[in-house]
Amino acid sequence: MLSKSLDDSGSKAVEDFDWDALTVKGTCQEIEKRYLRLTSAPDPSTVRPEEVLEKALLMVHNSQKNYLYRCDQLKSIRQDLTVQRIQNQLTVKVYETHARLALEAGDLPEYNQCQSQLKTLYAEGIEGCHMEFAAYNLLCVILHSNNNRDLVSSMSRLNEGTKKDKAVKHALAVRAAVTSGNYVMFFRLYKEAPNLNTCLMDLYVEKMRYRAVTCMSRSYRPTIPVSYIAQVLGFSSTSDGNDEKDSDGSGLEECVEWMKAHGACLTTDNSGEMQLDTKASSSSLYMPEPEDAVAHGDANLAVNDFLTRTPFFCEVNFLALHKLESDRGESQGLGKATSRMPVDGKQRILI
Repeated sequence: MLSKSLDDSGSKAVEDFDWDALTVKGTCQEIEKRYLRLTSAPDPSTVRPEEVLEKALLMVHNSQKNYLYRCDQLKSIRQDLTVQRIQNQLTVKVYETHARLALEAGDLPEYNQCQSQLKTLYAEGIEGCHMEFAAYNLLCVILHSNNNRDLVSSMSRLNEGTKKDKAVKHALAVRAAVTSGNYVMFFRLYKEAPNLNTCLMDLYVEKMRYRAVTCMSRSYRPTIPVSYIAQVLGFSSTSDGNDEKDSDGSGLEECVEWMKAHGACLTTDNSGEMQLDTKASSSSLYMPEPEDAVAHGDANLAVNDFLTRTPFFCEVNFLALHKLESDRGESQGLGKATSRMPVDGKQRILI
């Protein structure tokens, strides 16, 4: 429809087009809809209007299902908003909701997509939780980017009012702790992080703990109590935020297991207290490979991880697959899929 209208328009300028007339107006009333990539012009009968999308967002908010399901639903909502060129507070709410879910799940790529769109929406003057996401953006650049230019650019966009916000002040304090290598301050900030700042800091905790223990091994002689290390590095859980040993000892046990996994040399003194042998550990510490590491670097694409996820129905275009398999001369590839072909050329497989 769009290409035909453009062909008929001749030499019209972009400003002369009636883009509203070319925008899809959804009529679908289904609240729940799976996300599928568009391979052709969207069909209005499969696109939900704004009032239905509001119900769909509420459904996702109230859903108790796993992240993969809610992520799929939110991507579908985002797609329906995009094809209808809807950019208002609902759009901001959808992207903010998806960004928060992605942070809680540790899905940085999905979070970055949402954050990129939110920057554009905020710049257009649409209201939202601008301060909260300004803090997330700062933390993301500080902790997960090696580009100092990005950090300088992000900080230069902060006005005086933004810098006074609690979440932004916390992010700036984290920047100071990371830059100076102040692991004591880092873990104090970790315990008192507002909103979902903790989720972004979680992804840096492993690296900071390793840097801290390496520093301690070179600075202390001959030993240092493991209970002190657990307290400083955030293993000890306290209800009031004070630096006291946790009552049930779970933090200490977790610290011991972590240190053993990183090559630390532990001993026991005469009183039976666990100690870190700093001299021996200074040359034996190492950063182990992540358990979920894969060759291509993205654990989300690991086959074993994919097969253990909650089963879901996947639509596959068997006509295209059959042609591809024929071209390659392979006789397998469709697994135990049924050979019966529906009229529309699509088959549903339970993965």
